[in-house]
Amino acid sequence: MASKADSFESYLAFMKDNTSLQLDESTSGLVRKFHEEHSFPSRFAPVVYMVDYTNGSYLYVDEACINLFGYSASKIKSGGLDSVMQSWHPADYKTINEKVFPRNREFLKTLAAEKYPEIVFSYNYRMLNAVGEYVTIVQRSSYLPSDKPGHPLGAIGVVFDVTHFKNDISVVQTIEEAMVVDGKIVYNLLYKAVYAVDDTIELLSAREQDILKLMASGMSSKLIANQLNLSVFTVSNHRKNMLAKTRCSTASELINYANRHGYL
Repeated sequence: MASKADSFESYLAFMKDNTSLQLDESTSGLVRKFHEEHSFPSRFAPVVYMVDYTNGSYLYVDEACINLFGYSASKIKSGGLDSVMQSWHPADYKTINEKVFPRNREFLKTLAAEKYPEIVFSYNYRMLNAVGEYVTIVQRSSYLPSDKPGHPLGAIGVVFDVTHFKNDISVVQTIEEAMVVDGKIVYNLLYKAVYAVDDTIELLSAREQDILKLMASGMSSKLIANQLNLSVFTVSNHRKNMLAKTRCSTASELINYANRHGYL
């Protein structure tokens, strides 16, 4: 059955429901190869990662991530991809979810599986670190193929901190082909797009934010309904919608998300 998923979010949901694959056996070799191809002095070392889209788990995360994000590798691995994406800036997430990833998938559909390791997909985004500050990240990765064109099973790549080198909020997307020339790896640019990001995007509506503030004060749905002259059913629906929009599982996660993103 072909996937109808267009966005990154819907694609991940599709993969979790329709695909099963163990990538662990190839992890060590792939990670070693990426370390060799992205060799930098330790101070500037990128963080290598490997993610499995079929279950949203990280199969590998460099310990160097604590220098970049303030989070340990074990914390990132235990939270999984969903947890990491919750820390992306909402406006950047919207751009990557609706524009960058769909374009990458369209490109993948033109490739044979054996070509996947030769193609590097890059884009930037802002991400909250452990102290609640946004850092600007460039992510460069290659997708792990399945037996269906355009259906990657995961990705392996590196992330860099470019906070002090990028002054605007646009998202830049590139697709490059890795080639060996005179014994050295060079990257041939195949595609580039620059997306203007609307930094005023509010993920939550004004009414949802009203309810969220009352939730954070400790009020129950019934008390919130009385305060705002709404039905308990309406308040409950708003709460469910906020959990879905922010990809949170519980009210406490939602309130923490709201604190990190300036809603409270």
